[in-house]
Amino acid sequence: MSTNDVKSARRVLDILQFFAATRAPATLSQLAAGLGIPKSSCLALLDTLEGDGYAHQTAGRYYLTRRWLNEARTVAEHDQLTTRIRPTLEALRDELGETLILAQRSGDHVVYLDVAEPERIVRFTARVGQQKPLHASASGRALLGAMPTADREALAASLTLDRYTGKTVKTHKQLLQLIEAEASRGWHVNLAEHQADTLSVAAPLVLYGAVLALVVGAPLDRSAARADLIGQTLLAASRELTQRIDSPTPPVPAY
Repeated sequence: MSTNDVKSARRVLDILQFFAATRAPATLSQLAAGLGIPKSSCLALLDTLEGDGYAHQTAGRYYLTRRWLNEARTVAEHDQLTTRIRPTLEALRDELGETLILAQRSGDHVVYLDVAEPERIVRFTARVGQQKPLHASASGRALLGAMPTADREALAASLTLDRYTGKTVKTHKQLLQLIEAEASRGWHVNLAEHQADTLSVAAPLVLYGAVLALVVGAPLDRSAARADLIGQTLLAASRELTQRIDSPTPPVPAY
């Protein structure tokens, strides 16, 4: 793929995210300004999207069509990984009363693949596609802990240990020691290391060779005392999933 192809793909995603954020039709000038690209480039992208049925315009204002939703729904319904794990996420959400997340590593970050939130006014909010730092999240440390030792040490050494709160891990040595200690019991706990008022607990989950993490996110004051209970629950769920979804099905493509 050429550099221009990569740039065009990035801009199409930017257009999608622009309308997701603004939630309103936009003129060519508004869209080009919002994306920081020339009008000519923006118009070429919009013409392509409109021609393929992904965008429409009325009175000089553009908006995306429901074709995005229809095709996204079809893709999601045939995701072998998330569709098989989703019932477990929902069951754990109902049992624990907190937000459940399925996560996977992408480079030096964690990315959320699926989210199941409880119907509580005060809750940990998350969205699919959201990213978290490996070193300052329970999900990140669970994913690091499931890696071969040499790979884990090499990746950990390459991380920039940004500080988010006073409790964020400070050194690479401290990070590795924390990962090893938590991995020995089977779950990882983050007490206000990324956000001052939140708790997260994660257990690794390995399916079809893919290293994932089951994660609970919750308000710190409500769930800190239950951290170990949550961890034990996630570990049991991870083991149950591994046993149940153990078939000769071809490996799921990496995300």
